Amino acid sequence: MEKSGEYIKLEEAYRELKFQLEEANDIINAIRSGEVDALVVNGKDGHQLFTLKSADQSYRIFIEQMTESALTLDKDNNISYCNSQFAGLCKIPLEKVIGSGFLNFVDSEYQNFAKEIIDGAWEVETKAELCIQNALGERIAVQLSLKVLNLDEGLALSIIVTDLSGIKKTEKLLQIKNAELEEARMVADELNQNLEKIVHSRTLELEVKNTELIIALNNLKESEDNLHSAFNAGELGSCSLDLQTGRAEMSEKFRELYGLPVSGEINWDMVLSAVEPEYIPELNIVLEKCITKGKPVDSTYPIRHLITGERRWMRVVGKCKTDENNKAISVYAVLMDVTDQKQDEQRKNDFIAMVSHELKTPLTSMKGYIQVLQLKARQENLAFSNKALEGAERQIGKMTNMINGFLNVSRLESGKISMDFKNIELTELVKEVIEEYATTITSHHFQHQFTDKLFIKADWDKLGQVINNLISNAIKYSPISSQIFINCFRDGDAAVFKITDQGMGISSGNLPRLFERFYRVENASTATVAGFGIGLYLSAEIIKRHGGKIWAESELGKSATFYFSIPLAG
Repeated sequence: MEKSGEYIKLEEAYRELKFQLEEANDIINAIRSGEVDALVVNGKDGHQLFTLKSADQSYRIFIEQMTESALTLDKDNNISYCNSQFAGLCKIPLEKVIGSGFLNFVDSEYQNFAKEIIDGAWEVETKAELCIQNALGERIAVQLSLKVLNLDEGLALSIIVTDLSGIKKTEKLLQIKNAELEEARMVADELNQNLEKIVHSRTLELEVKNTELIIALNNLKESEDNLHSAFNAGELGSCSLDLQTGRAEMSEKFRELYGLPVSGEINWDMVLSAVEPEYIPELNIVLEKCITKGKPVDSTYPIRHLITGERRWMRVVGKCKTDENNKAISVYAVLMDVTDQKQDEQRKNDFIAMVSHELKTPLTSMKGYIQVLQLKARQENLAFSNKALEGAERQIGKMTNMINGFLNVSRLESGKISMDFKNIELTELVKEVIEEYATTITSHHFQHQFTDKLFIKADWDKLGQVINNLISNAIKYSPISSQIFINCFRDGDAAVFKITDQGMGISSGNLPRLFERFYRVENASTATVAGFGIGLYLSAEIIKRHGGKIWAESELGKSATFYFSIPLAG
């Protein structure tokens, strides 16, 4: 939220009034303490020199030149002398002020207080704030500076009256602005809590759906007859691909989902004709890994129905069958229409993106107000307030990073995240990120070893985000004062980044899922560590778009090591 023009003017007026008050007090104190022997006053007749030890007339001329109100009281609290500024403040002619009792000008609520202050001032120099009332009935906040003067005609009580109405008005307006800022912060907190609940709810729904899918697949393995019955009930298609002949056998549901002929032989090329062209290479890679490495088939891709032309999303899950020599002979897979789930996921991403955008505006305003308050706190040496505001600014930074994470996930999955590939040197990028941490992090110690001239084709900012996330995780999940080791080296035709912490480690059961969206390792050690499980997911997707790979090695109770590799520039 940007500061308004009115707010800026109020701050400037407040600072000017405060400066004038301090300047006047300094002059008064200097006069009273004898530090000043003479004064130069710029009047309408030019500069004049007045000595405080000279005639009473010179003293009176000086008093008239003051911007503050000044007066003297006798022992009966009657005004024996005052300057025109005090008469103007009270909106009463000067001749009617002199000789009047000073308490006549004090607001009724402050009568007793004023009398106590005046009585005490005959003994000890003092200052006080109260309200006077002018001839129009207006209450005016003032500061009184009282001191006994030893004049030729005897003792008199000198009172310097400083008008505080402008300062009080500015303070009140600043209090209103601060209250508005606090209200905005509370609204942002509430929105953040609602967002966390929504994300948690959606995550639980996704886990339930995944669990249901696994249970269904296990039940389908009982027998081929039960398998087909379950497929028909669940509107699932099945297929098998003979790797030697290229012949494909499809269930009726599979043919229906693709728009293939209801009878007759089907080959793999006919199946691929329905898949959108940009997804064919990915599907072939998944199939190749299944055949050559025995990895399960699990791929989601869009098709165009061969009859209606309707665009639908399909997910195929399967595995490779081998002969007695462990040679792949066929691939068996199950097909399901996941269009509705994809649309639900897209709506969820759109919602997260919308909420994240809406949250950024109040957070930006909050940060601006806090920076203004920090400046004021530093100027006034308010150590506690400054420390509290620094803590608030750190929390806003965390919220901003979290919101940016959600926005990046949304952009990534909608294909709107762009990459600016340039030839860069990996070691320089890593050094830059480490230097940023070294200036702000004192709880951990960094040890690094680099191989220079590791030139790669990469997006400097996106890859820096990956390195930043891996270093941040190492700090969060390792003890204070522990060391973090960072290496960059060449491995064949690839540049490799490696980071090792001395933290709690990761169990073998959690390692395969570390880079899934919204996945977090849940145990007693990680319960107090904040996060939503999107950092590693984003990192994996960014490395994937660089043509590289990312992985982790660890054992529970021991250190964890994360790697990523990117092909060297040709």
